[in-house]
Amino acid sequence: MNIDKSKTKISTIALILTLTIAAMLVALPITTAQDSLEIPTFLYVTAEPNPVGVNQIVYLHAVFSKPTPTNQGTGGDLHENVTIEMTKPDGSKQVLGTYNAGMTGGVATYFYPQDIGTYTFQATYPGQILTGKNPDTGARGQNLGMVGSHLMRAVSEEVTLEVQEDQVESIYNSPPLPDEYWTRPIYSTNWAWGELGANWFGLSAPAFMTTGGYDATGNLQPYGEAPNTAHIMWSKPTHFGGQPGSPIQSDKSTQYSSTSVVVNYFEPIIISGILYYTQFAGLNSDLVSWEAVDIRTGETLWSRSPGDTGTEKLLMGQIIRSHNIQEFGSMAYLWSAPLAGFMSAPSWLGLYDAYTGEFQAEITNIGAIGGFLGGTIPFMMDCEAEQQGTLLGHYTSGGNLIMWNSSKLFLGGFGGMIHPSGTYDFTNGIEWSVPLPTELNGIPISLSIAARTPEVILLRQTPSPIMWQEATMGYQITAGYDAKTGELLWGPINQTIPALQDISLVAARDGYYVLHNKDTGEAYGYSLINGQQLWGPVKLEGNAWSHLTHAGEIAYGKVYIWDLGGYVSAIDLETGDVVWNFTRGSAGYDTPYGIYPLFHYNMHSLADGKLFLSEGHLYTPPLHPARRLAINCTDGSLVWSILSFSSRSPAAIADGYVVEWNSFDNQIYSFGKGPTKITVTASPKVSTTNSRVLIEGTVMDISAGAEQDGVIQRFPNGLPAVADEDMREWMEYVYMQQVMPEDAKGVPVKLAYQLPDGSWKDIDETTSDDYGNFGYMWTPPDEGTYVIKAFFLGSESYYRSSATTYLGVDPAPEAYQGPSAEEIAETTVNRLPAYPTASEVAQETVNQMPETPAYLTIDLVILIIAAIGVIIGLIAYMTLKKQK
Repeated sequence: MNIDKSKTKISTIALILTLTIAAMLVALPITTAQDSLEIPTFLYVTAEPNPVGVNQIVYLHAVFSKPTPTNQGTGGDLHENVTIEMTKPDGSKQVLGTYNAGMTGGVATYFYPQDIGTYTFQATYPGQILTGKNPDTGARGQNLGMVGSHLMRAVSEEVTLEVQEDQVESIYNSPPLPDEYWTRPIYSTNWAWGELGANWFGLSAPAFMTTGGYDATGNLQPYGEAPNTAHIMWSKPTHFGGQPGSPIQSDKSTQYSSTSVVVNYFEPIIISGILYYTQFAGLNSDLVSWEAVDIRTGETLWSRSPGDTGTEKLLMGQIIRSHNIQEFGSMAYLWSAPLAGFMSAPSWLGLYDAYTGEFQAEITNIGAIGGFLGGTIPFMMDCEAEQQGTLLGHYTSGGNLIMWNSSKLFLGGFGGMIHPSGTYDFTNGIEWSVPLPTELNGIPISLSIAARTPEVILLRQTPSPIMWQEATMGYQITAGYDAKTGELLWGPINQTIPALQDISLVAARDGYYVLHNKDTGEAYGYSLINGQQLWGPVKLEGNAWSHLTHAGEIAYGKVYIWDLGGYVSAIDLETGDVVWNFTRGSAGYDTPYGIYPLFHYNMHSLADGKLFLSEGHLYTPPLHPARRLAINCTDGSLVWSILSFSSRSPAAIADGYVVEWNSFDNQIYSFGKGPTKITVTASPKVSTTNSRVLIEGTVMDISAGAEQDGVIQRFPNGLPAVADEDMREWMEYVYMQQVMPEDAKGVPVKLAYQLPDGSWKDIDETTSDDYGNFGYMWTPPDEGTYVIKAFFLGSESYYRSSATTYLGVDPAPEAYQGPSAEEIAETTVNRLPAYPTASEVAQETVNQMPETPAYLTIDLVILIIAAIGVIIGLIAYMTLKKQK
């Protein structure tokens, strides 16, 4: 049979093509068939809690049974234009929305009902055609074969909400603020406790440092508390400190190096109760390690090499709160910068997990944003953004004012959870860039950032004919820009100021900025709202040293300006009136200046209504007597002070503790309210009614420092708790090798006993001594078992403590009653032997005697009877004497 091979080839090819097309038809989505799909949707609405009190929050949710088919958590369509119709008790209606549902298909909102009665809610979804594109982010989703399908309209069933006059209480009662010693972590349901926790992120760098300042606005800690006494929790060395000893002589300039501007010593960051710092070594500030230390106990939690490269300094900390479809909450990070030259900015940044210190990500392409002396730009933390804790950095580059946003860098502008990893380009975090004016009235100008606040970025130009001085040419040019949007709020404006005098900006915050003329000792107040001068010049108190250096901060409606002369002035921001002045006065021979100087360089802090200043200076000897000062911001009174020379770094304030570094001994000190332990005993343990017992015990400071070397050896039986008024001298004695104070007082101890009904009745109050002991003599009122309690109610230095002991009281024994006189006589007679009567004795005698004359017989009888009487009397007397 002849076969046409060409047709066979064609048929084979046709078969292969047919099979291939069929396979392709199976593999490809049949979009034409799905374009007209009508997909039902199911919508539900909730209003909770129900019932609820008037003006209590009500959470509303419109919930779809599933997300759109083109959005499976990776982008794509969301349910759009959802509304919730609310019918009020009076029948009026209000439409809430429109809303776009989240990736899981839900809408969440809330309101506060103002009327008592029944509310009704119904949710409506109008339906939509699927496009496969997320309306918020532009991202494309899965199941793109569903594009063009129609999600059908849905209306939920109605739900009702009952609003009553009485407030509805929570089933769970969150604990109130504690009045006893507390520690981290703060339990998640202790919402009120959140105000106790505070952090110090080190978002700015004082001069000659990498970190350690609070943020770009200054060193005001706006959260939490700060200690009201000089009570020390612990101390910890960072280097050799103090006098080196022979053969090096001991004087005011031979201590181990502690005030150099070219050596790094201590730069604090505090997150969640943990102090982080870089351990430096050597005159070149070589890097040794990163240290994580508990601020309550001084315990080193971890120590690691300085960064992933071994050459990184800690730069700042961050807590960021965010959420996405699968998770929510906060994460804590540490930022690092490579060790750079003295005047060099870092070329990249590192990001690390704050709990473990493990590397997370790298940020490259930093560009020309470096700050003074190798630091980076100072940052502010934005807690109004969706990602609370976002870092915002403002800087100028290429004639533009730029804002950088950490959340934009990590999230690309989209919402979600921040889990940094890999490498990021710093410039991708730029939120906006606006050009700065280059001329004013035809004259070229060059503005730079003078101050940063959460609301306004102040730009300023003050031409100076003299390098490294603030001497002006007689004018300043200023402008204010919105810190969030970059919008020009006012300016540029040209303002006259004194010519060829040193005039600098000392503080900006809360709608004000303040200039200070150190040549004349005068201050000027300006508005950040419109740039106009509000008051000044205001003359400040001072001395000759006051005209060399100065610094300031704004808080609590005042600006505080301090100077090298040891003066502090508080000026009312609204009126320009000097509210108070403070100075420690003459230093006698303590210093060569005659006063106690206060240095500048952004080394001072404010928190909880107190200004924390450190006496001392940099550069030159001597290392003179100086103190850490805590000054009341309201009236300028001294709250507390303690020996300290801390001009090298600011005090960091977090969780109610002040953490500082002291140049006197190169140690870290943590100040704060400490825990105590009270004991109580009663002796004798079992007593009788109307008998006195001795109640005694101890009240001891059990802060971690009580167990550290140099303290426990001197106080092996415990470190006594002492009165607030003696705290400075006592702490200097315990931790700073100073003289023990005479007659230091202990703390008050309250004694009470428990009644049968469970209530307590006061016994009295006593006071412990400077050994921590107390004692009190007490007479229990009744018999029974007593629970005796000793209370220490706490102080500004210590948290409260209490203890109990037990005491037994028996009834007193009955008094011994002896026999009566009649009973004694009768008993005596009854116990005498049966002696013969007188007549019987006489008769017996007569019978045994020879006859005698009658007259002799009578006389003899009489004598015998008398003798017998005497014998009987003696026998009776001896018997009575034996019974007694």
